[in-house]
Amino acid sequence: MNSMLTVIRFTLLNRLKTKSFKITTLIFVLLISAVVNLPAIIQQFSKEDGKEAVKIGVMADGTDIQQKLTEYFAAAKVGASTVEIVPLESKGGAEADAALIREKLKNKDVKGVLTAKPAGAGEFPQLLYQTGASGFSMNPGTDETAGLLKTALQTIKTNSAITQAGIEPAVLAKIQEPVNLTTETVALKEAETPAKSKEELGIAFILVYALLFLLYMSVIGYGSMVSTEITAEKSSRVMEILISSGSPLKQMFGKIIGICLMGLLQNVVFGVVVAVNLMLPWNGAALQSMDLDLSLIPYGLLGYFLLFYLGGFFIYATIFAAIGSLVSRSEEVQQAVMPVTLLIIIAFMTAMFGLQNPEAPFVTAMSYVPFFSPLIMFLRIGLGSPAWWEIVISIAIMLGSIFVLGWLSAKIYRTGVLMYGKRPSWKELRKAMKAFQA
Repeated sequence: MNSMLTVIRFTLLNRLKTKSFKITTLIFVLLISAVVNLPAIIQQFSKEDGKEAVKIGVMADGTDIQQKLTEYFAAAKVGASTVEIVPLESKGGAEADAALIREKLKNKDVKGVLTAKPAGAGEFPQLLYQTGASGFSMNPGTDETAGLLKTALQTIKTNSAITQAGIEPAVLAKIQEPVNLTTETVALKEAETPAKSKEELGIAFILVYALLFLLYMSVIGYGSMVSTEITAEKSSRVMEILISSGSPLKQMFGKIIGICLMGLLQNVVFGVVVAVNLMLPWNGAALQSMDLDLSLIPYGLLGYFLLFYLGGFFIYATIFAAIGSLVSRSEEVQQAVMPVTLLIIIAFMTAMFGLQNPEAPFVTAMSYVPFFSPLIMFLRIGLGSPAWWEIVISIAIMLGSIFVLGWLSAKIYRTGVLMYGKRPSWKELRKAMKAFQA
């Protein structure tokens, strides 16, 4: 046991002292800070852009379109920017009006000009919206402002038709009153945990997405580190000295646990950085504008993350350790671990699919496969409502797989670390393992 603790301490301290660890941690801290503050930055720029209203010229002699558009946009702020209606008087002729419109657009006095011509009795005016040339477009005039203008005109047309039908203004206001609809998710099985509210699902979705990505990157990054370090020691012949000073089993698990502790420490640093940035005043305002309440964070989900993080790490790290022991040169490590890396990628892609449908039959089945369960069952717990026995079965299978893979990897490791030259075949490895036991 003392020799294993020595390996754990040596591996952990040796990794923490490297420049690559310090530089990588600093880079990720800066990137995480930038990403967390990005919504507030975007919102700040949006506010700056929205201070100046978008101006639309309206030439609508003989109609009340200009007045109604002014009232519509004054009553409510629509979209990212407010709209200001600029009245334009007709010059009395088509050519003179076209010249005026061209001049207003060229000088950027207005972003676009709406021309309205009177129609027959009871009919809505004929409309034409013109903007300055701004490059090729399959549908000219289909910008955000044109969309806001179309919505406003549709509302004006609807109100006009309702008024002509003899409906009182009070009745019209009642008709246009927004419907108050409350959304609630219902658990489909009695054995399930209580269903999550819309707000809880929103915060859980963001948390699950972030933790899934972190889990995926950690397993790939730190797991590959196990195989790389073992291969480096083997190629430099340091492994022969290490094996003579302690059992191969303790050497392997000492390295795995040491690198796991380093990964946990680094992830704790990242978590603290996220928490500190979210506590900044501007981020609080940005979260509030997105209807995100941090008090709804399911802290129990963080406990499951730690459990599945450790489970997923040990499943893959034991395999990476066995592969690293079979490779004699560091250049061959990436090629050797590629099949295992593909398993992690498949698990991550399945989890991305499951974000939209966490209780799909395929996703449910994959949550019991040990290579996928750390990601998939964690996803189901965060966004779905699995029964308690489903969680227990998945965790039991995961722990059992760690034991079996650890036992098998230890047998391969203690044989493979002393085999040099070309990568041994499974037949040669099996003979060597039998000879070692004898």
